[in-house]
Amino acid sequence: MLYFILSLITSTLGSLRGIGGGVILRPSLKLLGESAKSAAALSTFTVFIMAAISVYKYNKSKKIDFTTGIKAGLFIVPGSYIGTFAIAYVPESFINFTYLFVLFVLICLMFFKEKIHKIEVNYFFKLLISLVIGFCAGILGIGGGPFLIPLLMFIFHTEIKNIPGTSVFIVFISSLFSLMQHMADGNIDYIKALPLAAAAIIGSVLGTRLNRKINEKAVISLYNVIMIVLFLGSLAALALNL
Repeated sequence: MLYFILSLITSTLGSLRGIGGGVILRPSLKLLGESAKSAAALSTFTVFIMAAISVYKYNKSKKIDFTTGIKAGLFIVPGSYIGTFAIAYVPESFINFTYLFVLFVLICLMFFKEKIHKIEVNYFFKLLISLVIGFCAGILGIGGGPFLIPLLMFIFHTEIKNIPGTSVFIVFISSLFSLMQHMADGNIDYIKALPLAAAAIIGSVLGTRLNRKINEKAVISLYNVIMIVLFLGSLAALALNL
């Protein structure tokens, strides 16, 4: 029941903002006693279900920039696959510190967005950033959603109204390949995964409906609050384990 509630909350928020929900779900599963590998696998499974439903709903509302999504996904997908494969070969401490560092960078990006909103880079650099984002998403098991918000906003200059839908579209593609790797490695406990998936279906529907009713600035503010809470919570958890 606890896993169901957790998945419902994270999937609703993930679908609403386009962050996938894994960035919230993975550390929560870790706090509940799951190993880094198990947390990443369960998170990826849940994020895939959420993203699949969300893509369908956002596409009906014509809020997905498929051209940008495919361009970014070209390198995010292989990066995500490599990151998922690397989980078995890197220490858990590396994954935890990577998660903290990524959250810190994301928070800085969002607070200084006015100064970097008009970044102009060539296509090669866009692909390189996408590859790195995919790797981080794969090794952390979070689908890539939280990285995609600043990527779409600052690098690809996507319209704000299309960012959540485009983000979950990329998350859907990247999490599919990561999920295939986790299944091949036998990392998924399907008894635990089923309630997570059921809640993800409900949460994705709720999130896409709320997106049509909530002001865009309010959604961005919600994203910022979530990132700060996650960073402080993860930092405290890491400090307690040192």
